[in-house]
Amino acid sequence: MRCRHGKKISFGLSVREIQNAIKEVEQYRGDLNRKTEELCRRLTAEGIIIANANIGSSGFGKYIHLGSEITPQQAGCKAVFYMENSSKIVSEWQALEGVKSAEVSPCLMLEFGAGMKAENPANIPGVGTGTFSGGTHGNEPGWYYMDLQGEWHYSSGTVPKMPMYFAGKELRDKVVAIARDVFK
Repeated sequence: MRCRHGKKISFGLSVREIQNAIKEVEQYRGDLNRKTEELCRRLTAEGIIIANANIGSSGFGKYIHLGSEITPQQAGCKAVFYMENSSKIVSEWQALEGVKSAEVSPCLMLEFGAGMKAENPANIPGVGTGTFSGGTHGNEPGWYYMDLQGEWHYSSGTVPKMPMYFAGKELRDKVVAIARDVFK
């Protein structure tokens, strides 16, 4: 008998030989599940490394958490690596009506940027320049805002670092090599 992955199991028709063949198939299945989980661990770890490299010294890294979850399944496992806010950033500025504030998601700022520098490489609806809630800066090259000390500052937004986008893109290029290494 030959399995899909080239493992050959030969046996006779005696009860003992069939039982040994069954043990060998079960051992192979267990080894395959173990290797599948190892592949999931390697891919999520690599994804986190790539995402961290793209976050770099952006200043937002201290507000986020990169993690992974690996869940065994009947036919292998399910793996996810993710980025989540560990805290929100509250931005405050002075307006004619008084102090205004907005809660900012560090994850969204890292991934998509803000203002004129925002990007949307995957064309996700509602993401990009001027699309934040109540956004009014979609056509100007930039804007001025007054800080709480009464000083004016110019901004054209925040450049996106896109850690998850680039992690996914790089993993697509590495998945075959990592799988070959795990399943050799």
